[in-house]
Order: sequence, then C-alpha cells, then structure tokens
Amino acid sequence: MALVIKKFFVSNEPREDGVYVEIQARQSGFFSWLFALFGLDPNYSLSILFDKVIYQASSLNGFHKVILPIQSVSSIYFGTLRPWGKALFWFLLFVGGAYAAAEMGETNWVVFSVVAGLIIAILVYILNRELTIGVTEVTAATYPLVLKRSVIEGQEISEAKLAEISQIFVALLDAHKAAERL
Repeated sequence: MALVIKKFFVSNEPREDGVYVEIQARQSGFFSWLFALFGLDPNYSLSILFDKVIYQASSLNGFHKVILPIQSVSSIYFGTLRPWGKALFWFLLFVGGAYAAAEMGETNWVVFSVVAGLIIAILVYILNRELTIGVTEVTAATYPLVLKRSVIEGQEISEAKLAEISQIFVALLDAHKAAERL
C-alpha cells in the first residue's frame, strides 16, 4: 500500500524536540484525504532521534507504535520502484486503439489516440513511482514506509532526500559506537 506524505522534515541538526528525521504519511486517494480533513485517516510515521527510532501505524481500529533504541536497528534501507511496465501497458493500449482507428481510415482518431496514450503513460509513470524507506530491527522485523507523490498535498520526497536520511542515520549510529568505545 503506497502512502502520500503529509509532513516531512530532515536535517543534520535536530529540531528543538530532538528529531533529525520525521516522515508522516497517509493512505493515498481522495477519500483518504477527505477522512484526513476530519482527523479520521490512518497515519503512518517514521521519526529518527539521536537515541531512538519511532515507527507508528494507526488506523480506525487502533494503532501500533514501536520505539527502537538506535543500537537495536540493524539497517536502514531505501529504494525506488519506477512503473515503466504500467506506463507501457497504457501506451500500447492506446496504440491498439490508434491501429483500429487507422483500419477505419480515421486519421484524427489515430493522432488523438497516440497523443492521449503518450500523455496517460507519462502521468502513470510520474504519479505511480514509489519510494520505500524503512528500518530493520536486529530481530529481522521491518518497519517500512512506501511513499508516492501526493497531488493534493503537493509533498514529495526525492531519492536524494532518502539518501540524506540514511546518511544522517549512519552518522548517528557511528556517534553511538564512538561513545561506546570511550
């Protein structure tokens, strides 16, 4: 299930509450956005502080919150999924319509179908790209957030921001290891 970002913060210096990274997200879709206006939306969040990582998932049924000491996190991971297959499917579907229109001698419909197919394929590719970030506990439990672009909120995280988050996490982990050696 892909989520859209409601709130995003990342910095090498912590905020006044000690947070270096905070990602808050909700389920995607118009009805989820509408529920969010009334405070009824399922929320997901990932926060990285100096000494802990907090993951929370809530729904109408309740919530699940995990507070991990930073030393018990074995890895942080991130990646991207580009939906070129979906985009190609939609383009080829419209090209098939253009072929049918060409068989009937409808030149205007051929051009319209190809252009519409290209536009829809580009939109599918851009709007359905998913970014994943998560942490893995030493017990192999994973806590992921799968994020996609939000048209309504206008929030998006880039791959570069995910890389920055992982660098901040590694720096915090290294600081803890250095303090343990002293």
